[in-house]
Amino acid sequence: MLNIPDLNRVKVFYFVYTLKSLVKAAEALNITRSAVSQSLKALEEEMGTKLFIRDSKRIQPTVPGEALFQSVEPFLNDLQSTVRQIETGKKEAVGHLRIGAPQDFGSTHLTDIIIQFRKKHPQISFELYLATPVSLLEQIEKGHLDLAFVDNGDIHAKNFPVSIVTVMKESFVLAGSREYLQKNIKRGNPNLGDLKKLDFIDYLSHAPVTKMWFRHQFGKTPTNLNIVFSAESVRAVIAAAKGGLGLAVVPEHMIEKDIESGRLKVISGAGRSLINQIVLARRLEKPTTAREKEFIDFYKNYSPLSNR
Repeated sequence: MLNIPDLNRVKVFYFVYTLKSLVKAAEALNITRSAVSQSLKALEEEMGTKLFIRDSKRIQPTVPGEALFQSVEPFLNDLQSTVRQIETGKKEAVGHLRIGAPQDFGSTHLTDIIIQFRKKHPQISFELYLATPVSLLEQIEKGHLDLAFVDNGDIHAKNFPVSIVTVMKESFVLAGSREYLQKNIKRGNPNLGDLKKLDFIDYLSHAPVTKMWFRHQFGKTPTNLNIVFSAESVRAVIAAAKGGLGLAVVPEHMIEKDIESGRLKVISGAGRSLINQIVLARRLEKPTTAREKEFIDFYKNYSPLSNR
């Protein structure tokens, strides 16, 4: 027999958690504060654990309370969407989508797509979470995100229970300003020994992308690289490279004009170009909702970058 707690009590728990107040939950549910308190007490007895720490000023979820909410929230959101869809008699997707993405990709390209998507599907609202690949995949694993666009997803996703599909490929190159290269590089095709002595710019202080480029090009990773600047933003890294701070591994399509003007120059390595795959990740066991399918289909048809 399924060990499922009373769903009416779970509904009360959900409102208390989201509103962080017994009084506000009672108002939202149109019941008394006493009824809310009794329902919570009964649910805690049923589950054999405390779900909230309560005092005179605030109500704070416990660790079991947090775990219950993470399980309940997606179900209630989907249930609400289904009920709304049945009530309106519409076949269009409705509800809330929580999407993760890299900082620059999410704040520019993906936001533009969301704007256009909502013109077609105004019943869907969005929450956009911008973070590093590992953070995005952790949020997917925990159920905090429905979808996530992940840089180098073919590499990072191996460590998480997610399904992925590649939605974009971009070539990453090592580049620096003309002035920096003229001052610091004396030969036309610098080797590993020449390069590892220079200054570098990366997205994180431990330089994962720069090290990946060296490993891809030369089969080895130099130790003690001199990282003079780091920022979790492609645009900030490109700006630092153009300003002459050092060399940076950046998407080639984002510096095409700077390459044409001669402001930035690309340094060739020993191997082929480093390809960054942006993948769309989802939790393996999670069913695809109507709104997720609509958005994924829209993205595939809209995205001018997906065929790069």
